[in-house]
Amino acid sequence: MAETKKTPKAKSTAKTVCSTDFKNPPKTILKLEGINAGYDKRRLVLFDINAEIKENMLTVIMGPNGAGKSTLLKVMYGLLKPREGEITLFDYRINPTPQALTEKGVFMIPQGKRVFRNMTILENLELATHFWKDRSKFEEKMERVIEHFPDLKARLNDLAGNLSGGQQQMVAIARVLINDPKLVLLDEPSIGLSPKLIQDTFRKIKDIKDKTGTGFVIVEHNLKSLLPLTDHAYILDQGRVVYDGPAESKALDTMMKSIFEKK
Repeated sequence: MAETKKTPKAKSTAKTVCSTDFKNPPKTILKLEGINAGYDKRRLVLFDINAEIKENMLTVIMGPNGAGKSTLLKVMYGLLKPREGEITLFDYRINPTPQALTEKGVFMIPQGKRVFRNMTILENLELATHFWKDRSKFEEKMERVIEHFPDLKARLNDLAGNLSGGQQQMVAIARVLINDPKLVLLDEPSIGLSPKLIQDTFRKIKDIKDKTGTGFVIVEHNLKSLLPLTDHAYILDQGRVVYDGPAESKALDTMMKSIFEKK
């Protein structure tokens, strides 16, 4: 992944609906400017996307079905190359690839299959070391990470396929945390979970974020009830950012009613 120091660029004209004031603003991990992207030459899915993902923040990306949420996550993780625009990581312009981003501390947990069902929890966690040059610190890191998940601690030798959906999600998150990530991208982690498990999952992610400083980006459809647990929100509609601001505000409430009630 070639890196070049970002050159000065004209200030973006994209409007921010509202913003949060910080005495000590968190540093930007990932920044997207003017991103246009799609799956073929004729049809774009994302239009002029501007977004900043900051350290130690839980950011949620919401929108109706087909809004481009998962596509945006794929662009962030280098699974889809944008047609136009610029991506920077820690202020360096990059052409992201999953492998290169992983080496820089950015990880993604995709939709659907969260674990290898026929492997034990411990074996699932050990997969985190497949690209490590030195695996001698795995046990130390595993012990530290598993403290976040007391329900899993006594079940390390159980098959992951015997766990509940919420517990499997915790295994997937634990597997990533062993790598000391700076940023974790999650694509609809609530799929297949009950409302209570969704709430528990978000609370656990917030707790981990608060204790470790890891940033999280979560793509979801409409999680208004969970917004108080998050720090920043983006709403996409028809491939465009229509809200960029705090996760709790009158402007966000108004935008959510406008977007979701018309669908």
